[in-house]
Amino acid sequence: MASLDTAISLTTLAEIKAFLGASPQKDGIWIYCSQSDATAATVEITDTTIILIITGGVAAGTNTLTFADADKDTITELITAINAVTGWKSGAIYNGSAPSTDLIVTGALSCLTSANEITLKIADDYLLTELINRASDLINRYCNRILKTTTYSREIYYGSGYDKLLLDQYPVTRVTRLSVERANSFSIKNTSTDANFCTVEVTATTIRLIVDGGVNAYDTNTAPLLLATYATIDLLIAAIHALGKGWVCTTLATDTGSRDASELLIRPSMAVTATAQAYCETVDDDITDYKLLKPTEARNEGIIEKDGAFTSGYEYFLDYTAGYITIPYSLEQACIYLVKYKYDQSKRDSGLKSEKFGEGADYSYTLQDLKNGLPSELLEELNMFKKRDF
Repeated sequence: MASLDTAISLTTLAEIKAFLGASPQKDGIWIYCSQSDATAATVEITDTTIILIITGGVAAGTNTLTFADADKDTITELITAINAVTGWKSGAIYNGSAPSTDLIVTGALSCLTSANEITLKIADDYLLTELINRASDLINRYCNRILKTTTYSREIYYGSGYDKLLLDQYPVTRVTRLSVERANSFSIKNTSTDANFCTVEVTATTIRLIVDGGVNAYDTNTAPLLLATYATIDLLIAAIHALGKGWVCTTLATDTGSRDASELLIRPSMAVTATAQAYCETVDDDITDYKLLKPTEARNEGIIEKDGAFTSGYEYFLDYTAGYITIPYSLEQACIYLVKYKYDQSKRDSGLKSEKFGEGADYSYTLQDLKNGLPSELLEELNMFKKRDF
C-alpha cells in the first residue's frame, strides 16, 4: 500500500484534495453475483466493510468482509476474498496495492448475473500519495537540500581556517553536539590463516565482521552486532571476543568502560589480517564555545560560529536537526501545484501544455516548458528555497 513518506512530504493528502476541490475517484473493482439459482443479489460498501447479500438459491445469505483484516486490506487481497465466497466474481480495475478502505461508500446495489455487473468506485488516494512523495523528492533534489525537519548524526565537516562552519542542511533548529577529530578506541584483527579475507565495518547502528573462507568462515551481515545493544564499548569488545572466529581486540582508550558503543564513528569496510589491524574510533574532543547564527527558523542559514578558527583540514563532527518544522506556505503551495500538474499529466499527453480546436480541421497545441522535470512557472517560487551558494 502507498503511504506518505513523512520524512520528506511537503504537503498532505487532505491539502491536495482541498486544492483539487473534490476527492478524485476512479473505477476500482468490478463485481457481480454468479449464482444461477439466486433471485436477487446486492453489494454495499461501508467505511470498514463490503457486504455481499444473495437472496434465494443454495448460496443465499450475507457475507461481510472487513477491510482491516490482514488478508483483505488491499484491493488485490479483497478481490481474492470476494472470489472465495460462493456465488461471487470480482476483479481489479484500479491499482491492486491500494488499500481497501479507499473504496467509496455506497448503498446496496443490485448485481445479479454478469449482465448486471457493477463497478465500484475508489478514491484516487493511492496515486495522489505517490505523487506527493515524488513531488516532494523532486523539489528536495532541485533545491539541493532536505527541506523538512530531519535529524543528522555525526556529519563530517572540514575546518576552513575561519571561525564559521556552513552546514549542508538548514534552517538549523538544534545543535546537539559539536566535536573535533578522531581518537582510536580499540584495534581489531583476525588471526585466521586460511581465510580469503577478513573485514570490519562500522555503520551508524552496527559493526559487521566477515571472515571469508577457511575454518573460521563467518559473516555478521545476516546478524550484525547492534551497537545500541551494548551500554559500553568494553561490552561490545567482549561480545566480539565471544564470537571466536579468530577475532582479537585491543583496548586503546581510557573511556571504553564508560562510553556507549553507539559512539563509534562510521567506517567503511576495513581489511584485517593476523598482523594488519584496523582501528575503531570515537570523536576526540567535544567543543562547547560555539553558537548558531540567526537561530530563528525563518532567518537561519545553518552557520555555526565559534571562538577561534575551525582549524583547516580538521574533521568536525556534528549532531543537529535542520529543516522546516512548519513548511512555509509558499513551499507547500509549490508542492501542491506540482502534484496537481503531475496528476493532470496522468490523464493526458505529458508533454502537452495546451490545445485549441478551431473550425473544421483547425487544431493547434503548445508543449510544456520543462526544466529538471519541473514546469517553468514553478521554478521562480522554488528558487527561493534553493541551497545557498556561498
